Amino acid sequence: MAVKRAKKPSKSVVAVKETKTSFVSNYPLTNKLREPKIFIPLTIVVLAVLAFFLKGLFVAALVNGQPITRLEVIKELEKQGGKQTLSSLVNQILIFQEAKKKGIEVSQPEIDAQAKIIEEDLKKQGQNLDSALLMQGLTKEDFLMQLKIRGLVEKLLADQIKVTDKEVADYIEANKETLPTDLNEEETKKGVMQQLIQQKLAGKSQEWITAIQKNAKINYFINY
Repeated sequence: MAVKRAKKPSKSVVAVKETKTSFVSNYPLTNKLREPKIFIPLTIVVLAVLAFFLKGLFVAALVNGQPITRLEVIKELEKQGGKQTLSSLVNQILIFQEAKKKGIEVSQPEIDAQAKIIEEDLKKQGQNLDSALLMQGLTKEDFLMQLKIRGLVEKLLADQIKVTDKEVADYIEANKETLPTDLNEEETKKGVMQQLIQQKLAGKSQEWITAIQKNAKINYFINY
């Protein structure tokens, strides 16, 4: 009975095996990097670095090693003024939407002009704008945004807010004892006109914002 001899591997098979062996032996670092023991310390280092630089995103303060998280701060702030802040943001968006629908804008030069008037008025009273904003807990950006919103409302309600020369004259006559004495007649009339406009604006704007709130679709997902 004939005995079958094992076939020798073909030259192509031998070449493939040698190529695989050569590839692995020439890249020992690849195999090492695949090992978990290399990756674990590297991951820990990366996480530690991220935790150091991003700690302010999660922790507001440390008190003898005990953290106060940003989430705790936010929750406390929401308790104190969350409802008022949310209402203010809703009104702000409604004003911007109404202005956009009617093609009304307030330019940066207009905002800067109003800011300059307020700053000069404060100087006359012996104050400065930065201190006044600090006392109210506002930044310069907050202040400029308020001026922009007020400017938009003034333009949106321009046809409803009119002050006559007679109203100005009557106000000056009734309040001449308390009006500034360092202004000329024209400056006094201009100042009184602006004051009366702002008084009317305060009343009309509240009525107006209440009306557009009723017609708007507002979905609240937080109850304060």
